[in-house]
Formats: sequence, C-alpha cells, structure tokens
Amino acid sequence: MRFIARLFFIVVGATALGFISYKLIGPVGHWYELNFARNDDDLGQAYMVALAVQFLALIAGGWLGDWAFRKWRQRQPDRP
Repeated sequence: MRFIARLFFIVVGATALGFISYKLIGPVGHWYELNFARNDDDLGQAYMVALAVQFLALIAGGWLGDWAFRKWRQRQPDRP
C-alpha cells in the first residue's frame, strides 16, 4: 500500500508541476515568436528549449511529490 501511495504522490507532483510549466511556456513562446524569432531555426531552438524545460519540470515535480510523501509518512503514526 505504501508503494501505491508513494507512486500516487510522485505522479501527482509531476503532473501538477508539468501542467504549470506548460501553461507558462505557451505565452512565453508566443511572445518570443512575435518579438525575437527571425526564421524557422529560431523557432526550432525555442521548441527544443521548451521541451527541455517541460522535462525538467516533470522531474522536479516527481521529486517534490516524493518529498511530500516522505513528509506525510513522518506525520502519520506507525501502523502495525
């Protein structure tokens, strides 16, 4: 049961932080496209940076979910 709860915390953390970063990347990418992009190569690089940011956000969200699980387990009384 503990494994399922830990996995749930990790998935929820990764999903939440991934969703937040996704919602922030969209307007930033649009702003970059309108103001600074000169050709398709610039847009391709911006897309790769956005993918890297999204990937890092998923990893960080999973780590935060695992951290939250550990804190949650510390506050619970031990069950036999």
